[in-house]
Amino acid sequence: MKISVRPRDMALSAELQKQVERSIAFAVDRYTSCVTHIAVYLADLNGPRGGVDKLCQITADVKGGLPVLILERGDDLLVTVNRAAKRLGYRIGRRAHRARTTRVRPRIEPRQSLEAGARRPVISWPVANKKIA
Repeated sequence: MKISVRPRDMALSAELQKQVERSIAFAVDRYTSCVTHIAVYLADLNGPRGGVDKLCQITADVKGGLPVLILERGDDLLVTVNRAAKRLGYRIGRRAHRARTTRVRPRIEPRQSLEAGARRPVISWPVANKKIA
């Protein structure tokens, strides 16, 4: 599993990047076999003005399924990343659980027999001595 952190329009220290990667890895540790790549996008929407303007977008590529996308906004970057990581772990777990427990019901097909030289199968239904005109 590869984790890539991409800041947009903001400086990201090496220590903060390490904490982000550690938080994401801890949240999805249980599902590393089914996750191939995780991309974390961090942005400061308002710049130096402050407020609820930190954005964390996490995209996880899951084997055999659609990617999982989590968006989280907050005023502190690390808290926002931790909240998004927790949601990501929950969402991947739910998807794995549904994949395990969803039962596909078998389709009941009528008996088919191929006549000699026929292009399409002839469907034979169990009908008791009934002539069709």
